[in-house]
Amino acid sequence: KKSGFVYPLIGKFETVTGGALQKNTSQKGYFNSAYGVNLIRNNLRQLILCEKGSRIMLPNYGLSLDKYLFEPLDETTYFLIKNDILRTLNTYFSIVNVINLGVFANTTKAVENQLIIKLTLQLMDESLDIFDVQVNIG
Repeated sequence: KKSGFVYPLIGKFETVTGGALQKNTSQKGYFNSAYGVNLIRNNLRQLILCEKGSRIMLPNYGLSLDKYLFEPLDETTYFLIKNDILRTLNTYFSIVNVINLGVFANTTKAVENQLIIKLTLQLMDESLDIFDVQVNIG
């Protein structure tokens, strides 16, 4: 007998309260299935965008990068952001090696006070795939 919460997938639905489940219209079935580098890229985006303290049972999971949005992007701020990202990746995402890390301010007038984080990573498995991830904050 399995324990845990089971979602009722009997009827067709568009969203469940809170947007936790969304009907997948691009493929058959209800959930988008990602695997390989796409799965790792999605998990990494989730880790970077997750606010520290918002995950139950994992209070240190995520990064609190919103606090840097209205700060000047000088050497000190860049160093703090870089250290936060590298420490969190080392703790929760040790299957990748960081090759390049860039933190930029979005300079367009439409989206001021936005940070752009660009990562070039290498998988630490037998494939040694290299891939890029970009995350916009704010």
